[in-house]
Amino acid sequence: MEELFTITILHNGVEKELAGKLRISAYTHQFIFTIGESEIILEKDDEGNFRALTASAFSGKPQNIDPSLVQALINEMVKEIE
Repeated sequence: MEELFTITILHNGVEKELAGKLRISAYTHQFIFTIGESEIILEKDDEGNFRALTASAFSGKPQNIDPSLVQALINEMVKEIE
């Protein structure tokens, strides 16, 4: 099951809206965002912290994603969920 949503983040002083999908499966849920041409998957680890995965982790293709943008996204998701 997937649900679509939009989240607004502040990155380098500029508000950005990112479209996301919530993917729920058996025991886990993932938040999937497309940034440029890259897909970012956020999921919680065993300690309850978000971790970010990219398609390059599975395909071996390098992707240029600004780490500060991913951190801003994680920070906003933490605020939204808690």
